[in-house]
Amino acid sequence: MKLDYLFTLIIYNLKKILIVFELHKYISFREEMRFVKSISEIEEIIRKLDHHIADDFEAQDLDFKQWNTRCREENVQKMIRYTVCMANGGGGSVVFGVADNIQGIDNVLLGIPFDIDIHELQKRIAENTVPSLTPTFDELFYKNHSIRLLIMNVSPGIGTYTTTDGTAVIRTGKECLPYKIIKEDE
Repeated sequence: MKLDYLFTLIIYNLKKILIVFELHKYISFREEMRFVKSISEIEEIIRKLDHHIADDFEAQDLDFKQWNTRCREENVQKMIRYTVCMANGGGGSVVFGVADNIQGIDNVLLGIPFDIDIHELQKRIAENTVPSLTPTFDELFYKNHSIRLLIMNVSPGIGTYTTTDGTAVIRTGKECLPYKIIKEDE
């Protein structure tokens, strides 16, 4: 009888330890999931562009891209590529509508067209990534709403992501580099 009580007490304490361990794992996981910059962090970076170039702030989890006003499809293809890149590289944000190698906020904030539909972008990205990825988007407006920036937020991937043509890229530092996929049968 005493042995049963001791065994029950041990099991009870092990369960408590396990709960504390799982809670610690959950907290660590939540901290790791902070994979995108907040809007306020991006706004703070943009305020610094009077004296810096956007490239100075690019990192594993942040990139700035200028919008090509002559070819919308090129921009969509760039978004698809960067969605795959960021998902394979641990997640991150890409700010569209910013020239990344120019200094001076009036020269840097070029914006994107106001008729660009976020839901259509999400659909196109989801249709052109394997497995399907759907980034979220935030908008920032400057100069009395005359300039619109789009922030594309990409969650970290589980496994390897490609475009539908089989291209895989991964974020490494400030770059999207080719990602070699090793097949199990090789």
